[in-house]
Order: sequence, then structure tokens, then C-alpha cells
Amino acid sequence: MNSVFSVVFKYSVYLFWVVALINLYGLMFYSPLEQITKPFLIPILSLYYFSGNNRNSAYVMALFFSWFGNVLIMSTEFAMILAGVICFWGMLLLYSYQILKNLSGSLVDQFKKKYAKTIVAICLVYLIIIIGVLYEDLGELVPAISFYGLTLTGTGFLSVMLWLKQKEKTTFALMSGAILMIISGTLLAVKLFAGNNLLIETLMRLSYIVAQFSICFYFKKSTSTL
Repeated sequence: MNSVFSVVFKYSVYLFWVVALINLYGLMFYSPLEQITKPFLIPILSLYYFSGNNRNSAYVMALFFSWFGNVLIMSTEFAMILAGVICFWGMLLLYSYQILKNLSGSLVDQFKKKYAKTIVAICLVYLIIIIGVLYEDLGELVPAISFYGLTLTGTGFLSVMLWLKQKEKTTFALMSGAILMIISGTLLAVKLFAGNNLLIETLMRLSYIVAQFSICFYFKKSTSTL
């Protein structure tokens, strides 16, 4: 039995990408495989994470929020989808918490660092444009979505600051994952409030899958996450 588990852990990265590709195939060709495989993406990614030596409680909790959010947004009911988005918000807070721990200084201190004002300006301009485009469709949810957007872009800001501090393969993967998560979150907002199509759905899913793997790679490989 132990040998079976060791094989599963050893090849979990390949298993993840096989299931991810099947999921994308099911999505693009309207196959039941999309709904069948989606709940298994994060659990298999967790196997990949636990195949390493790092153990980070904040990241493990973020994985749970990610999985629960994935399951909830499979529903067609708006209340369930909204609950899923709240789970993703919790995931982002946990990511930001851990990234901030690996940066020197408090959150306020990060805004005083080199390039910080430029990065913040880019994040705010991006957020304002997206909210502006979707403003009429968002209705009363403008404050809530704006707050979620600030959390999302804030995670991206912190990941860039960490990469500027430690220009390593792991921090680059984290930064790339955070940027892709922003793209995925933006496409989710477009899907929910402005209308959905197969291209939006596919790009949203692809960016989300690659984002989650990239962030997992950071937490699995980086010694600073312990």
C-alpha cells in the first residue's frame, strides 16, 4: 500500500496535467468530463505539494478554499457562485498573508520600496478600467467586486515585490501565478456580469489552472515558505 502511495506522489505532477487537459477538453467540447474532473484538480495539486518536504499551514488552508470555491461555482445558482467567490477571496488573503511574511517590513513598508508606486499605479489603473467597463452590469455589487479586485491586485502587487527582492525561479513562478490569477478573476467577472462564451470560459479555466500550479510550485520549492 505504501508503494502505491509513493508512486502516486511521485507522478502527481503528471497526473495533475493529464486531468487538467481532460478538463479543458471537456470544457471546449461540452463533454461531461469537464464536470467530472473539475473537483479533482485541487486535490491532485495537493498531492503534488505534499510530495515535497515543505509544509505551510496557510497554503494548505488556501488549497482547501480553492477546492471549495471550485465546487461551489459549478452550481448555476448565483448565491452558490457568490459563495465560491468568497472562498477565492479567502484564498487570496492567505496567499497575501504568506507572501507578506516573506517580505521584509509591514504592508505599509512595501509601498515605500523602489518601484512600488509604479506597480500600485498599474494595478489601480487596471482595476479602474475593469470596474468602469463592467460598472452598469455590476449594479449594487460595485463596492463588493471592487473590494475583491483590490485583494486580487494586491496579491499581485505583493508577489511582484517579492520577486524584486528575490529574483529566483520560485518567486518568478509565484509572480506569474498571481498575474494569471488576476486574469482569471477578471474573466470570471466578465462571465458572471457581462455574458459568457466558450472563449472566455476556456481562457478563464486555463489561466486559473496554470496560476494554481505556478503558485503551488513556489510553495513546494521555496525554503522561505516554511
